[in-house]
Amino acid sequence: MTCLILPEFLGIAECVRVRTAMDRGCLSCAEIYADGYRVDEDIRRTFDVEVEDAVVEDVQRAIDTARAEVAQFFDIPLTVDEGPGFLRYTCGGFYLEHRDVAPEGGEEFPRRISVVVFLCTAGEECEGGSLRLYSPETVDIAPRAGMLVAFPSETPHEVLPVTAGVRDAIVDWLY
Repeated sequence: MTCLILPEFLGIAECVRVRTAMDRGCLSCAEIYADGYRVDEDIRRTFDVEVEDAVVEDVQRAIDTARAEVAQFFDIPLTVDEGPGFLRYTCGGFYLEHRDVAPEGGEEFPRRISVVVFLCTAGEECEGGSLRLYSPETVDIAPRAGMLVAFPSETPHEVLPVTAGVRDAIVDWLY
């Protein structure tokens, strides 16, 4: 499996700060892209969380610091990103197998690398919720607070169901 794992990308205090901001944030059902954007809870059951600008800016700066290492690992130039998104999976939340690339011609700047930063730890704040990557073998990555996982955006992957607690994460896509 070709993925980069940075186990201590964010410190625990920063994870707590972001999760606290998410607690104060506005939640909306996350969408999928299938002939346009729409909510489909049979495919994806999670929430997008709006957090205050200062938190978004801090997370953006942190992800920017990792861009060169990610680019070097995958041996591709990465110059910009889509911007961080904040996701909350409550008990029963999941996202079925998908890829993070748009259909042919769907984006002016295609996603090259997907980034996930876990904000909670499996067994402590949540049960389940592993990131499952396919290509060619199957690898399950359990949430661990502060860990960054980067992988090619065309890699099929899913979020396994959360069976207890809350799984919070940050996502971004590098171009």
